[in-house]
Amino acid sequence: MAVVERREVDRNRVKAIVEREEAAYRARTPRSAELHKRALESMPLGVASSFQTYDPYPIFISEGRGSRMWDADGNEYLDFDMALGVLAAGHSHPQFVEAIRRRAAIGTAFTFPIEEQILVAEELKRRFRADLVRFSNSGTEATMDAIRVARGYTGREKIIKFEGGYHGHHDDVLISIQPPRDMIGDVEAPNSVPTSAGIPRSRIAETIVAPFNQPEIVERILERHRGEIAAIIVEAVQFNIGVVPPEPGFLERLRELATAHGAVLIFDEVKTGVVIAYGGATEYFNVQPDLFCLAKSIGGGTPIGAFGGREEVMRVIEGGAKAPLIEAELSHSSFGGTSRVAHMGTMNGSPLVMAAALAVLTKVLTPDVYPRLQAMGDRLTAGSQEIVDEYGLPGYAINVGPKGIVMFAPRRVTGYRDFIGLDDELWASSFWFLANRGILIPPAPDDQWTLSVQHTDDEIDRYLAVFREWAIEVAG
Repeated sequence: MAVVERREVDRNRVKAIVEREEAAYRARTPRSAELHKRALESMPLGVASSFQTYDPYPIFISEGRGSRMWDADGNEYLDFDMALGVLAAGHSHPQFVEAIRRRAAIGTAFTFPIEEQILVAEELKRRFRADLVRFSNSGTEATMDAIRVARGYTGREKIIKFEGGYHGHHDDVLISIQPPRDMIGDVEAPNSVPTSAGIPRSRIAETIVAPFNQPEIVERILERHRGEIAAIIVEAVQFNIGVVPPEPGFLERLRELATAHGAVLIFDEVKTGVVIAYGGATEYFNVQPDLFCLAKSIGGGTPIGAFGGREEVMRVIEGGAKAPLIEAELSHSSFGGTSRVAHMGTMNGSPLVMAAALAVLTKVLTPDVYPRLQAMGDRLTAGSQEIVDEYGLPGYAINVGPKGIVMFAPRRVTGYRDFIGLDDELWASSFWFLANRGILIPPAPDDQWTLSVQHTDDEIDRYLAVFREWAIEVAG
């Protein structure tokens, strides 16, 4: 393999590109600036989710169709963000639109179940080799519910999560997402660092942190907490710190360790499920968790979540677990029944969302689309890597299926501790450069692009052409 010479980047040139392109951004998006100023008067940070904010202000979008979006100023973009990976089906796919239209005309919310819930659950069972499935309204709810089920099943309270992993914004997992270097502690026993104020110390103490891709350390952590760990929750691919795949054997070893220690293995497939493969990471890596969590792409852009898995574990929602019930754990329903683990939600499996999910799963993200999604992801990654190498830039391109990124890092990232040190300024220059030329990537250096079934090879070529223009200018 040829050794690629990396150049020393001219920091003054990069800074000048950032300043020029940010000024151009302001000039072409005055309506977004106006809307953001107005939004600040009614919403903290002027956005509905803190993920949506960035300096100087976010683009306000007015329309999305296929692989493209238009902002409030009428600027058109090729969308490689796809709502942070939500839209493997693309924007407003005709099958999705028709399903929503039909359902909206006949009712969108009932207190009672509908047949479509069964059909979607059966489809997810097929894809993920699952026994039982339940629905929620977001990925956060799905991971929260799965952890509660794992605790109810095992009778234990502590969980293991991995540094750099994001599993939603509930208290159990809003820990050690991207902690400061001076707070992370020893790699053998990482500190549990809260990501937010407002998390009780008791909850922090119940979340044990481990380094990703280091199974021998996970094993030692499990030994130190023998008999205490209810669940190990993991992103099979860490997508909160760019794209960090599991090292060969890592997921298999987690499976073995979870079984040996009586812990529930949970795959957070919110970003991988029905995107990187028909059966998500479970299929892609051929490792079967006890529970999996889904959201985002299974509903094509509607607010949906789901979790499911092994029957013995999931039956605790009915009170059917083999582990002994204790009286304090029983919850009593209004109809006089009992269940060991509570799982409710008025909008769980709502008719509108089920109609969308059924259309996306059975008519859009069908088995035949995945080879093409993989090929497009490989093509964009190979083209990006060629450009990075040609101009000696510090970084590398990597993808898993249709999700990928150029990591502006001096070495390959295998876990959060390698991730610290991304070149934010170099990334920022690329973000503004691409955005001003109609190519929109996620507005953060740790988020990856996602390709949809509605992207084309010509659009990938356009992305690469603009990326090359940027690289030429950076390299001087």
